[in-house]
Amino acid sequence: MDLSLVGKKYPVFIYEVGSEKIIEYAKATLSKNPYSLNRNFVKTTRYKKLIAPPTFVATYAFKALRYVFDDKDLGMYVPNVMHAEQTFEFGEIVKSGDVISTKVELKNGFTKENKNGNKIDFLVVISESKNQRKQIVCNGRWVLVEKYNV
Repeated sequence: MDLSLVGKKYPVFIYEVGSEKIIEYAKATLSKNPYSLNRNFVKTTRYKKLIAPPTFVATYAFKALRYVFDDKDLGMYVPNVMHAEQTFEFGEIVKSGDVISTKVELKNGFTKENKNGNKIDFLVVISESKNQRKQIVCNGRWVLVEKYNV
C-alpha cells in the first residue's frame, strides 16, 4: 500500500438512520433492548425515537471506510489486508431520523519487517461522525495491516 498518501482525506459520507435499520440491526445482534426495538416504548421516554445501539457505528462509519478500500491510488491488495484494531469514542446518542456525516482520513502509516524478512504495512485511519446538529456521535480509529510475501 502506498503510505505516502498518509494525510489524505476522503469525501464525507452521509447516512440517514432509519427506524427499520435500527430494529434490523438490534435483532441481528440479538439485542433485547426496548430502546432499539420497541417503537411504542420509546414514545414514552424522553428520546421519543428508537436509539441505535453503540455498535451501530459499524453501519454508518464502515460505509465511509469503503472509500479507503476502494482507493486505487492507495493500492491495497485487499485479500492481504487484515483489520488489526479499532477503538471508538462515543458522543451524542444516535436516534432514528438522524443524518450522520462521516469523514475519513489516513492518519498514520508505517512499515515493519518480521523475523522472516516479510514487509508488513500498517495504516491508521480515523473517522469522525457527526449528526445533523454538527454534534460528534463517534470518533473512530481503525488500524489496517497489509502483509506481503504471503
